Amino acid sequence: MVEPLIAGVGFATIGERPDLSGLDRALGRIEDAGATHAELALFAADLIAGGRVRPEARRRLEAICARRRLRYTAHGVLAVNFMDEAHLDQHKEVCRASIELAAGVGASVLVQHPGLVPSRPAAELDRLHAIERDAWREMGDDAARFGLRIAVETLFVESENEYTPDPTRLATEIRAIAHPQITGTLDVSHSYLMSSFRGGPLTDAVHAFAPVTGHFHLHDSFGRPPDGLKGFYTDSERLAFGIGDLHLPFGWGDIPFESLLPGLPVQRGSVFTVELPERYWDDLDACAEFARNLMERMNRSD
Repeated sequence: MVEPLIAGVGFATIGERPDLSGLDRALGRIEDAGATHAELALFAADLIAGGRVRPEARRRLEAICARRRLRYTAHGVLAVNFMDEAHLDQHKEVCRASIELAAGVGASVLVQHPGLVPSRPAAELDRLHAIERDAWREMGDDAARFGLRIAVETLFVESENEYTPDPTRLATEIRAIAHPQITGTLDVSHSYLMSSFRGGPLTDAVHAFAPVTGHFHLHDSFGRPPDGLKGFYTDSERLAFGIGDLHLPFGWGDIPFESLLPGLPVQRGSVFTVELPERYWDDLDACAEFARNLMERMNRSD
């Protein structure tokens, strides 16, 4: 049987507390919404200490996850950065710990961020990208022992003083890594923010990244970088202005998911992970229905 283009719909969570005390409740709510997957935000829990997995925390995580019918993906530590040459060994150590945790719950995908560094000349960035590619190949070899894929996520910057690869460059890097366990996470809102910052169309970014996409992060926004706007005191004020990476329910922003995603040549077995903060979980069921309908449309058009 041919694997579907989109294999399921999930929501991201670790619960509201880093000691995992809210995880069982959160997974139950995701399960009740009819999701097939949950993405465990490993970066939001006290699971790794000094580069090593905490055994008791790992056992607790695995026990909680085993009680549910859900399948799992995972998001590794956000600060892992293989373009940080001075601390490369530490970044590898923490990434390997994330691989271990993801494998322990049977996750199919571990999401990681690409490098983020201060802006510098193109030749120096190319040198750092070469270091990063080698590191991803090492991590891919480690992930292969568990049948796990690492999906490098589209990111964004809000200042000319920062650099991370835009979706087109990141797609080029993933192709150059050329490792069967390394794929891409298309975060549509992140790509929207990066496209707006660089002055290009979102559709171009999404189409450039689609062929290396093996995973999705979905959440709505307006794709508006701060552009000098300051003085926000709360997330609600940032929402009022529509600024930044808002992680909104579908329909609160202006991303045209239904016209943007169907027909994209993404990799089979990709999962839609909806990154919806628990402050918006009154909209969880509606978001689950929207994502399922979008999945069915993409699978029909395949």
